[in-house]
Amino acid sequence: MVNKQKKNRMKRVAFLLFLVLSGFFMVEAQEKTAAYERYWKPDTRKIRVISYNVFNGFDWGKDRDRQERFVAWIREQDAGVVAMQELCGFTQESLSALAKQWGHPYAVIVKENGYPVGITSKSPIRVKNKILKGCGHGLLHVEILGYDFLVTHLNPNSCETRRQEAAYIAGYIRENGLSRCLLMGDMNSHSPADADYMEGHATDLRMQYGAESANLTDGRFDYSVVSCFLALPLVDVCREYVPAARRQTFPTPVLMNVSQHPEVREKTGERLDYILVTPEVAKQVVDAAVHKGEDTDYLSDHYPVSIDLLFQEKKE
Repeated sequence: MVNKQKKNRMKRVAFLLFLVLSGFFMVEAQEKTAAYERYWKPDTRKIRVISYNVFNGFDWGKDRDRQERFVAWIREQDAGVVAMQELCGFTQESLSALAKQWGHPYAVIVKENGYPVGITSKSPIRVKNKILKGCGHGLLHVEILGYDFLVTHLNPNSCETRRQEAAYIAGYIRENGLSRCLLMGDMNSHSPADADYMEGHATDLRMQYGAESANLTDGRFDYSVVSCFLALPLVDVCREYVPAARRQTFPTPVLMNVSQHPEVREKTGERLDYILVTPEVAKQVVDAAVHKGEDTDYLSDHYPVSIDLLFQEKKE
């Protein structure tokens, strides 16, 4: 009996050792892959761009635990650019300090009240415009590495208001001839690319809205806001890389009234967060993702979206 117990303990120890070593070699392999990643053209870089609604600015800065875990996750991504919405309670100074924790020496916030949007970067940022009227919680327009980055957060309460905001932003892009443009943020809107999936799976969402909700059009899901951007045209690169069943960005189980079971959450799941790019930029996108998983389940009520952009650096 004693020998049998010893054997069982040895088996458990061996199994645990196997798990530890497997994890170590997996991380080492991933690090080697990142280190060896190359492109045949000289002076060519790949950067990751992330857009993330950070849920009331980590409860107006009071949720230190969530903020620290957020910083750790962003640092792991090694992103070149991070756009954020709901920077509640943040100032230019506090956003700059936060960005430095994940290695970004540059940061800009659109305003210091309400629900600001902001952006941080490894590379220098040139502010081109800060628009506070006619586009939700603001439209921040900056230039990074020769690209025009537009960060916004559209109205959460009304399709009609969002249509007006989208029309304004689309007109701004068109009138300024922004051919190397990335528009990103929480659009609080649904894409026509997700329509078939939503109609078949988000069975509880329409009831949750309520038949008379201003977030519906005649009691139906509204796809006109994102369609306004697609008609520019902007390209929904996430659609090309992420299957419909994985595109939902809201809600996450950080909300206590939301089930932790993915198959239950999908009945109210919706994609609200986007990175839309002009056709010229779309040619340089080599990957896109909605980061859904245990590592992001409790960082915000939204999941982050990202794209990987391959571009050739300009020689000085």
